[in-house]
Amino acid sequence: MPDSSQQVPVIAVASGKGGVGKTTVAVNLALALTAQGRRTGLIDADLYGPDVPRMMGLRRRAETSSVTLFARPGAPDSRLQAVSQHGVQLASAAFLLGENQALAVQGGLAQLMVRRLLLDSDWHDLDYLVMDLPPGTADIQQYVFALSGRPMCVLVVVTPQVIAHQDARRLIAHLRQRGGRGAGAIDVAGVENMSGQVCPSCGQTTPLFPSAPPAESIWELIPKLAAVPFSHQSARDADEGRPVMVTGAVPEQVAAYQLIAEQISQRLSST
Repeated sequence: MPDSSQQVPVIAVASGKGGVGKTTVAVNLALALTAQGRRTGLIDADLYGPDVPRMMGLRRRAETSSVTLFARPGAPDSRLQAVSQHGVQLASAAFLLGENQALAVQGGLAQLMVRRLLLDSDWHDLDYLVMDLPPGTADIQQYVFALSGRPMCVLVVVTPQVIAHQDARRLIAHLRQRGGRGAGAIDVAGVENMSGQVCPSCGQTTPLFPSAPPAESIWELIPKLAAVPFSHQSARDADEGRPVMVTGAVPEQVAAYQLIAEQISQRLSST
């Protein structure tokens, strides 16, 4: 990664728990930023479930016998090629493994892998780096939240359910504690995913989950940038490598991702 790109703003897409559609949001946010003329990179930092390439229509079936976690600068094969898809530059552990292989690394080794994806990938003239993080606040998240010298926005993804909000409140509390320890202020905002279900017949949106009561919601703590409804069609398309920001099949979702991209850009430009 050239020195000039080491100051590229990071949008860390995070969640308190799995199953809230965090990767779907990360993929479509990167595509929405690209559609708005921003040169965008997307890092699949969820090493234990690297699903970004498949959602973008890319798959690697061939298995590998080894993965390099650290490469000496200037050594042969020390750089990773960022793959371009739909105008987005992608870096993922899924490009280094067969799709049915697991990357069984822990702690510091996982951090080394994410560092390699971030710093050893051949990015080209980026405006933003979107990072799809694993759920929670473990080692990979600690590495990303501690990145210094570049603006950062953590985008917290929740569904309306109270349990998703409870786990997200723990994540938000952790981010505030980091700031309190002098780690630098991190901008935090949120997205409500699966906020309702778009009827494929009539186009009406109906509730999908019960909503968290206000006293237990994260929206008293951070701003909600948008609510993204669930759609059976877009979920099916995503499984087949066709994100909604590419197909345009669900206008309600497209409008939500465009709104998120616009607001994220404004927040980062003011930091």
